[in-house]
Amino acid sequence: MGKLIRAVGAPQLWTTILCGALLLVTLAAAALPEEALIVPGTLPLDADGNSVHAHGGGVLKVKDTFYWFGESYKRPLLGDFLSEGVNLYSSTDMATWHYVGLVFNGTQQMVDLPADMGSAPFRIERPKILYNEAYNNYVLLFHSDTPKFGYPSVGVAVAKEITGPYEWVRCFQPDGKASYDMGVFQEDDGTAFLVRSVENKYVGISQLSPDYTDTLGISSTAPQAEGPAVFRPVSGSYFMMGSHLTGWAPNPPQLFHASAPSLHNATWTELPEPARGEGANITYNSQSSFVFPLEFADGTILYIYMGDRWNFYGPGKVENATYVWLPLLPRTDGAGYELQFENEWRPADFRDRARVPVVYNTGTAPAPAAAAETTGGARVQGGGAAATTPSGPTGAAAKRTPTQPPAGIEAFTRPSIFALSSTAASRAAAPSMTTAAGGSFARRAANRVEAWLTG
Repeated sequence: MGKLIRAVGAPQLWTTILCGALLLVTLAAAALPEEALIVPGTLPLDADGNSVHAHGGGVLKVKDTFYWFGESYKRPLLGDFLSEGVNLYSSTDMATWHYVGLVFNGTQQMVDLPADMGSAPFRIERPKILYNEAYNNYVLLFHSDTPKFGYPSVGVAVAKEITGPYEWVRCFQPDGKASYDMGVFQEDDGTAFLVRSVENKYVGISQLSPDYTDTLGISSTAPQAEGPAVFRPVSGSYFMMGSHLTGWAPNPPQLFHASAPSLHNATWTELPEPARGEGANITYNSQSSFVFPLEFADGTILYIYMGDRWNFYGPGKVENATYVWLPLLPRTDGAGYELQFENEWRPADFRDRARVPVVYNTGTAPAPAAAAETTGGARVQGGGAAATTPSGPTGAAAKRTPTQPPAGIEAFTRPSIFALSSTAASRAAAPSMTTAAGGSFARRAANRVEAWLTG
């Protein structure tokens, strides 16, 4: 079968790679999405046998189909790793992903830009999608920038169908402020918010305009964080995952909570770190991107942490970035949620834990609210920490990665390539890799991994 290589170390958690032969799980269709097998720290193959590149993205479910938007392949360019645009994949079972295409090409489509943006190539990161019911269209928002962070902004494109084509609208600095890592949140009534790192000093949350292509002023602020991902388990209670600012290098996760009727004037408190055990100090070598609410057939909702393992210290660095999807569960010994690292897992395995009531009412005291400011003609009140006394690096300096890897990185560095599966039978048959796509598919995949291992 080939030589087994220890790739991921954690309590009873292992990933194996076969040299000369690829250990894959067959792409059997899942009866239900909650039965899909998820393998953190791996790079899935799509239905055509190609690597899935949807980094820093998120998932939106439309009817019975899941749509996964993310950054295309991150190639080394101009001293960093840049994506050409936004890829889209679709799945009905969360096990087999079909490549829809490069639905937005920044190099070709980004025109009529502010002078500070210069010319291509551009930085396209953290793409997120919203459906605007009032306008009956889909709005794609992402962090747009120069390769060296010369104009941190938000890019906007729209389409009538979720699969595109997406038409370029513009890029802008929300509320007149530099915008780095970003996410979005949408209320049940369609009110949408942009959540982003403002000047790498604090997280600013701004309501989007009715057409979702502009912001209406900062509604609330939270302490400094990257990779912000807001979710709301019940009305009046918001959570936000985030990470510290260490560039491509991983660090401990952050979890914030706000009890408020809306995100306007919400006051955010920081809860205990939502990770424990080996690898917790580096979020199991990942950074938050999105929190996806997966609804089971019986109505149970499991929150799935979608993170990126940027692989800065591994072979090939960010070119070989993979994904870390984990269950985000109500904490059993305190307030909020916590990640549970598993080498492989199925959403259905955590049905009962997902039903446990979450505790909301503890956390560190918030910093004083920011002073009121005028943004775009509207008086807004900051509700978080760093708006009044910003500190820390800004711009490219804030993205600089430490030269020494953080403790524990060795155990969570090496990526692998895995398919996603849905049945125990397919897992048992995995080493042969003959059922789903034939010998040529298996050979292509094995050759790719062998080249990576030896290169």
